[in-house]
Amino acid sequence: MEDVEKTVLKMIGSQANQNQYSLFKMKACWKEIIGNNNAKHCGPVKLERRILTLQVDSSVWANQFLYYKNQFIQQINTFIGTDYVKDIKFTQGKNFKKGFKNKEETTDIRDTKLPIPPATEEEKKGLQLKFSHIADDKIRNAIIGVEETKLGLEKLYREGVIKKCPVCGSFLKNNETICYACEIKMKQELEYKLWSHILKEPWIKWYDLQKAVKCSETDFTMIKNDIKNYYFEKIRTKTADSQEIKLGIQLKAEKPLALISEKEYENILKFLQKGK
Repeated sequence: MEDVEKTVLKMIGSQANQNQYSLFKMKACWKEIIGNNNAKHCGPVKLERRILTLQVDSSVWANQFLYYKNQFIQQINTFIGTDYVKDIKFTQGKNFKKGFKNKEETTDIRDTKLPIPPATEEEKKGLQLKFSHIADDKIRNAIIGVEETKLGLEKLYREGVIKKCPVCGSFLKNNETICYACEIKMKQELEYKLWSHILKEPWIKWYDLQKAVKCSETDFTMIKNDIKNYYFEKIRTKTADSQEIKLGIQLKAEKPLALISEKEYENILKFLQKGK
């Protein structure tokens, strides 16, 4: 299996083509690779420089999957037949549930409903020549189709019909001022900052956090509830270590350990262990 896979990857040529082939293969059999339950909460959306990006539907699951990252890499590489994936990074979103299609790749074309200018005969010949090294007709034609669409979108951009994201340069749809991917990235960066501060000070309030991180009260409450649910569940299922138990109790009490009496500590722990 490993030799066959290496031959196929070598045959389709460039790193970008190998990435597309491997990603396509993973998407097609994702449930078999990672397990049906895990597949409900994450999916592969990008493979670049041997780093796989998995989109996860909540911060709680993203945090959980971090513990299993090495195991996922091993399972993925076993399925592919080579040690192709060397790392995984996680992003938040739910577009992988729509047939594992990346929103960044589809919304510009389908949601705008703009007629995409077709490629000229000269452009088509150029693309055929560029990707002629790909032996598999289906893969080659799929790549050429994507490239033709990109050429059409570039023409619309030059005509001023559509705009590009000021951060990454991808095409925007409708009245967007920044693309979906960059918007998600900024949200993830904010989420990471919130997680970090809340884990350091589980009792912290939204108005106190504003001195360090500017965010809406809604975002703060959502992230803190995610953290609470995660650690409360670990305590309920008796999978939390001593530090995680202390963190969960401080989250529940909304105050530091120094202000929690021994009796209150025991009562909260019993309460959380019952799963209420």
